Amino acid sequence: MKELDSSSWPIILMMSVMLGMVPVIPFALVSGILGIKYGVWGGSGMSVIASSLAAILTYWIFGKGGDGSRKRSSINRLNTWNDRIRNRAFLFVLIGRMLPFIPAAFINGYAGLFKIPFVPFLTATVIGKIPMMLVFAYVGVSTSSGSLYWVPVLLIYGGFLSGVYMLYTRLFPYAKPLESLEKRK
Repeated sequence: MKELDSSSWPIILMMSVMLGMVPVIPFALVSGILGIKYGVWGGSGMSVIASSLAAILTYWIFGKGGDGSRKRSSINRLNTWNDRIRNRAFLFVLIGRMLPFIPAAFINGYAGLFKIPFVPFLTATVIGKIPMMLVFAYVGVSTSSGSLYWVPVLLIYGGFLSGVYMLYTRLFPYAKPLESLEKRK
């Protein structure tokens, strides 16, 4: 991978964007490979650009599908959920981007279908992808060099995600776990 011609980056970027739009291959793997090819900074930078372009294209495709507000269910809870997300679009997308177990395609499609405002979506997408893409590129570089320096990075990232979640649940009471919401009834 390291010996391939570096001038082919536009083709690699296009392929990465296409892989980012299809949730079959985890983008963490793509980002790790880009880290191996271009190093931590170059690989993570290309990963952020490729995954952000994939998010924009997916947002646009789902946004062209119609008005999500007309497709809403008549169930009050779903309507309430959609309104909360729309009112806090930046925070919803940012936290979703920073949690590796939430598929990016879900966030992109949901945001496009339900007409989440584009500027908060794009801003949160880019900011939220930077830490994760740095970690994935670093893990790729570390595994190709045979080092185990990536273990502490993953632990720090996990701690960071836990801290973000705890802060968010304290600032926004409706984000408490389902148990506490059911007790209020």
